[in-house]
Amino acid sequence: MRLLSFATGLICIFVGLYSYTQGTPNPETGEVSRTALIPAWIGIAFVAAAILSLIKPTFHKHAMHVAVFASLFGLLGAVMPIRVRGFDFSQASVQGSVVLFTACLVFFVAAIRSFVAARRAR
Repeated sequence: MRLLSFATGLICIFVGLYSYTQGTPNPETGEVSRTALIPAWIGIAFVAAAILSLIKPTFHKHAMHVAVFASLFGLLGAVMPIRVRGFDFSQASVQGSVVLFTACLVFFVAAIRSFVAARRAR
């Protein structure tokens, strides 16, 4: 799970950077909203959980629970830009949201399967 958490975190960070650099600027200010970087913050939580799990193996269980929480946050947060933009897949925010949703969903399903397997192994 550490490697998957790390990989998902990197994907989320790249999605945030892509959404911010390729996003449509606000016509009033001429700047892209900083909320486009939210996926990067979610990715940082994934990476931090993976690193904590590596540094302190006794915290593995807790770190992976943090990563699952981050994946839920990513799943819920990815839906809004898709709905607000009306499924316009030509926009960077929608493209990034689809990738974010997919990455978080894959991690969430893998984490649930891992948690169930660990419980059965007891």
